[in-house]
Amino acid sequence: MSGGVDGPVPGSRLRAGSGRPSRRVLLGLVAVLLVAAICVTALVWRTNSSSDGGRPHSSPAPSSAGASSAASLDPTGILIVGPDYQLQSGPKDEAVAMAFDRALRLATETNRDDLGYPWIDPSTGELVVSAATASGRALLESTAFGVPTRIRDVAHSTTELLKIQDDATRLNAQGVTDALLIYMTGPDYRDNRAWITIGRFSRPLLDELARRFPPDAVVVVVDPAHYPLNAASTP
Repeated sequence: MSGGVDGPVPGSRLRAGSGRPSRRVLLGLVAVLLVAAICVTALVWRTNSSSDGGRPHSSPAPSSAGASSAASLDPTGILIVGPDYQLQSGPKDEAVAMAFDRALRLATETNRDDLGYPWIDPSTGELVVSAATASGRALLESTAFGVPTRIRDVAHSTTELLKIQDDATRLNAQGVTDALLIYMTGPDYRDNRAWITIGRFSRPLLDELARRFPPDAVVVVVDPAHYPLNAASTP
């Protein structure tokens, strides 16, 4: 009987019997491949992100002062920098040099309790003078330096910063751990701080510096090039 014969339904085979896939099948394969590529890309990105805590990568911002060495803020609040971090800037001409010298004498000789360190802004050539108290600001406002001048308010006077520099050199004699690493101190004119140079990073020493001195009044320069470490320092 005609209805009992099993066989292919007419039109169900690929055209021309060539064995080539139809356009619909090809489009389906392309879609599958695209989905697979997207999944692989997402997996790679997620793996890279998780390896650094999911934080986006970014290049370090250059310092406005032209620092060529990275700086990082220690958990103590003290800024840690490398040996080529630019802390100072020099005068561009004789008039500015003379004005800076006068401002520095005011800050370090006659008005140490009321003033902070002066600085020369390399981007503008201005003399920047520092008022630590209201009396210091009044003094600076009434002083003519003969060059473009800007007054800034600072938290620490030169009396305090000079004491930090002096006290830091005495820590080794007091038996402070790794204080032998300290081999130079000086003024950070740019940010009105005291800088302390050490031969290598030391957690006990950083903690002790932060305990003794206001962290925002100190910058620590780590420079192993000029200091021969010896057995007296903690390994």
